[in-house]
Amino acid sequence: MPSYTSGASIFKQHEPRTGVNQMPRRPSRQSAKLLLSAVAFLVVLPAAHAQLEHKGPANLIALAQNTPPYDVASVRVNNNAADTGSLNFHDDALIVRNLPLDYIIEFAYDIPSDRVSGLPGSLKDQRFDIDAKVVPSDGSKPPETTASQDQAKLILLLVDRFQLKVHIEPKVMPTYDLVVAKGGPKVKLSQDELKDSTWNINGENTSKVLTGKGAAMGDLASALTDEVHRKVIDKTGLTGHADITLKWSDDVAAEAGGPNVISIFTALEDQLGLKLQPSKGSVDTLVIDHVEMPSEN
Repeated sequence: MPSYTSGASIFKQHEPRTGVNQMPRRPSRQSAKLLLSAVAFLVVLPAAHAQLEHKGPANLIALAQNTPPYDVASVRVNNNAADTGSLNFHDDALIVRNLPLDYIIEFAYDIPSDRVSGLPGSLKDQRFDIDAKVVPSDGSKPPETTASQDQAKLILLLVDRFQLKVHIEPKVMPTYDLVVAKGGPKVKLSQDELKDSTWNINGENTSKVLTGKGAAMGDLASALTDEVHRKVIDKTGLTGHADITLKWSDDVAAEAGGPNVISIFTALEDQLGLKLQPSKGSVDTLVIDHVEMPSEN
């Protein structure tokens, strides 16, 4: 994800949001490419909701209880043996091509693969194409939706067509606490009312750059969660918002080593006066209790 990943690397761009936690508002469509295992996974979200809010599975399950489902949906097994897949959201439609069910579940519930258990092997090897659409009975334009509402609709589709049943099981797992490093923070925080906020993570060659305008520490913790593949909890105690720039070397460069490699941990401390401190905490995991091959279209 999206702003969400369970794989080796991520290249993504997040854009403006107004008044909601990490939810961008932007004039043009962007995409986020995730390399998950051997599959290249392309997620495309519409202008109003390109960045996931990272609400987590419990909140998304609750949201699904009050979200209208897609009016029509088609689910088919994909047997073309291609090594790429895609998930494309619009306000009125969902298009999935050649994706394994576990990736679809991970995206729907906003949860990485190491926190999902119970998917039977018979379904792990299957890939699916999904087409779903909202069709207002009065012929009007479908309302704009948020990323979380899209995920909730996808949950409802999985429940309806795959007979998916899950439950949340908290587990103590390794986490990181985002804390202030020795010497104090190097970010200039403002307590003024936040009218607009943006944050972006861009990759070029083996470098990554996070830029934020009006970003809160909770926003930064969420962004770092994607990058360090472990839940990051804001424990800085810092309030307000700040303009942030953070530059570091990606996973590929870090594995190769060399004098110019800057880890995200070093970059945080040197550039922002913040630190990721290893910890353990309660993390929601998703247990699949029941799932079936999809029903007939």
